[in-house]
Amino acid sequence: MAEAPIIIDSKNSDADNIVKPFQVEGENIEADVRGRATRLGTVLEQILSAHDYPEIVAQTLGEVLVLTATLGSMLKFEGTLTIQAKADGIIKMLVADYKSSGDNTAGELRGYADVDYEKLKASGDNPDMETLLGDGYLAMTMDQGADMERYQGIVELTGKNLSDCAIEYFANSEQTPTALRLKADKDPVTGNWRGGGIMVQHLPKGETGTTRNLSDDTSEQWARASAFLQSVKDEELLDPSLDIDALLYRLFHEDGVRVFDAVNLKRGCRCSQEKLASVLAKFTNDDLQDMADDGKIEMTCEFCNKAYHFEV
Repeated sequence: MAEAPIIIDSKNSDADNIVKPFQVEGENIEADVRGRATRLGTVLEQILSAHDYPEIVAQTLGEVLVLTATLGSMLKFEGTLTIQAKADGIIKMLVADYKSSGDNTAGELRGYADVDYEKLKASGDNPDMETLLGDGYLAMTMDQGADMERYQGIVELTGKNLSDCAIEYFANSEQTPTALRLKADKDPVTGNWRGGGIMVQHLPKGETGTTRNLSDDTSEQWARASAFLQSVKDEELLDPSLDIDALLYRLFHEDGVRVFDAVNLKRGCRCSQEKLASVLAKFTNDDLQDMADDGKIEMTCEFCNKAYHFEV
């Protein structure tokens, strides 16, 4: 075990709207246990308050956004990570995506949910995940741009929550042991939405395409780190007065934790008048007349709920 805990403050001291990479360190400085801690404040409030979602739906979408920020912040190139859940329950679809700046210092988030309000009405209070989502799948898509290959992984919606689905995805698609906690809820003081999450992974040695093995000499550190992560409380993930560095120290100080510079997050929707006009330009004049109401067409962005108007 390390003689003293290791913690390095990142240059960015903002408490909210950030992802902080970290590494758990024991006697072996290359413990192969690394993670990400995410905190969303105003960004989550902006995204969720743009729609009048039922609270249970907003909470679920909030957790997907935290997961998307956590995984998207790993991108070391200019690209987009999209997480989509498609199901036959109360929530028919959840979509969130993260657009990377390309320099691993910033990213933009957006997301939306498609709800079956008849099923919601019939479900009663506090539906469980099976009722909320039903049968379906969780897909993660990596888009690296027009000149690069597009990658997608899919896993069935199983387990008690979305964390279980993501853990199953990493176990099956990446063969990477993963522990994960996600939470989104309203702040009891302000009533605004907040989100938080922590993920740790036991990284294999070797490169993709060759034999990749988990290191036996770091398996104990992995067991400890995953157990420590499970001890985190929901309120600790969301508490605006508890800095991420302090939370990571609280969880992993017995072995030591090294915290790296933060990735900054903001709300980012890519809709525009020009983009939607280019979509309409593909329709015939007769089609446009059919879509128009009193000579005008209104188009609303599913992500930010902003309405655009066009004259025909």
